[in-house]
Amino acid sequence: MRRSRAFLAAAVLALAAFATPASAQDVAGSWELTWEGPRGTQSVTVVLAQEGMNVTGTAHMRRGENTMEVPIKNGMIHGDQLTFALEFGMGERTMTQSFAATVTGNTMEGTLTTPRGESPFKGTRKQG
Repeated sequence: MRRSRAFLAAAVLALAAFATPASAQDVAGSWELTWEGPRGTQSVTVVLAQEGMNVTGTAHMRRGENTMEVPIKNGMIHGDQLTFALEFGMGERTMTQSFAATVTGNTMEGTLTTPRGESPFKGTRKQG
């Protein structure tokens, strides 16, 4: 009898885990992302907006003395897992940077993937 109750309790918990979608972290706001690249420490500011699981926004990237604004593509948050991409360049010389991170409150850590490989990155939400 005790064994069947334990099995029933485990089955109910497992079913509840699949039936209830994970509540998504709130990622809206301005974030400073940093990573180590071939030319030293690199950074980008991303401003994210969120509607449910969909994430949109822009990245503000410095190129020399100029700043360019790049739209966030394929942004998604599922629970604490955030993914999005940046695509920039001109003509046939387009580059994609894909970000995958775990978000905890006002910080995130993850992996940046480019055609040149992967790098760990960290992000902090700017206050204010």
